[in-house]
Amino acid sequence: MMTSKRATVFLSAIAASWLPGGGAAGQAGHEHRAQPDPGEAQSGLLDVLDRADERTLVIELGPIDLPANTDHHALEQIPVQFGEIPFDFTIRSLFADIVDEEGELVPREVLHHANLLDPTRRELFLPIMLRIMAASHETPRVSVPGWLFGIPMRGGSPFLALAMLHNPTDRDYRGVRVRLQLGYERRELLPMYSIVPFHLDTMFPQAERKAFDLPPGRSSKSYESKPAVDGMIVGLSGHLHRYATRLRLEDVTTGEVLYDVRPATDDDGHIEEIPVLLHRGKGLGARVHASHVYRVTAEYLNPTAETIVDGGMGAVAGAFIPLDEWPRADTTHPLYVADRQWVIASQLEHGDAHGH
Repeated sequence: MMTSKRATVFLSAIAASWLPGGGAAGQAGHEHRAQPDPGEAQSGLLDVLDRADERTLVIELGPIDLPANTDHHALEQIPVQFGEIPFDFTIRSLFADIVDEEGELVPREVLHHANLLDPTRRELFLPIMLRIMAASHETPRVSVPGWLFGIPMRGGSPFLALAMLHNPTDRDYRGVRVRLQLGYERRELLPMYSIVPFHLDTMFPQAERKAFDLPPGRSSKSYESKPAVDGMIVGLSGHLHRYATRLRLEDVTTGEVLYDVRPATDDDGHIEEIPVLLHRGKGLGARVHASHVYRVTAEYLNPTAETIVDGGMGAVAGAFIPLDEWPRADTTHPLYVADRQWVIASQLEHGDAHGH
């Protein structure tokens, strides 16, 4: 069941959703204007549009002007926007594109990253806001049959949406809007397996800093945590930086290794590919137990004689089938509060708000 190319692409995209890493608009449907989150700075730069005929919900951010040859630090970025899911559905496809004030497509290279977060649900390994999706200019359109997999979304629940833009091209673009496109199935057509994205970072639980220094020679960074619920991992990938040699996820309680890869690199140590692993074996996926401790480890070999400041990152991410009810977020937990504040503040400060 997990061997199809479409399933592989979808799960690998889910695995990349928390890691750094189109077509023209269709017929417009009913437009739902999202309301601002009380107490947070908002600019009203959000539209939520249901293209019912295409079964696609579009979350649109902007507009913003992009002068030619402008770095993302030099732009006044779109503030984090607060919206509301208009109805129950499960996500069956993900894509982000960018248009100008005339509705013409803008080169996707202007997209540094875009993210969608659910502040009512927690992450699997940490009590912070759940990352639903992310996209950069490299992220392709991905889809899977809606009867097989889907990320459940509940009507009336809030979301946070953000996009970081830059313009490395020689052309100015005015009135630019980022469109997060969520292909969906309505709740009455439940998929066979509801999945939830997850990630586990070597720098958890820090919200404001995901990079670590690389001393000369070999080094590693690890983090351990317990998952919130029992379930099955059906797909895994990861994120590393230059000079990385290995990425591993293991069950510390039993010693079972769930993911152990050596990334493909070029002659200068730059990452070219990190393998995607689909768990088959016995059953649908690799069993994960809430009572067990899991460890992610990133290994590096710095060939220089100098410490590379903030040179390393390491995270695994993937698709998870929960076997218990997914827990709601504790919005009073100190880590949740710090994460939410950081996501909003880092966007306003033109920082990197996607967590990696």
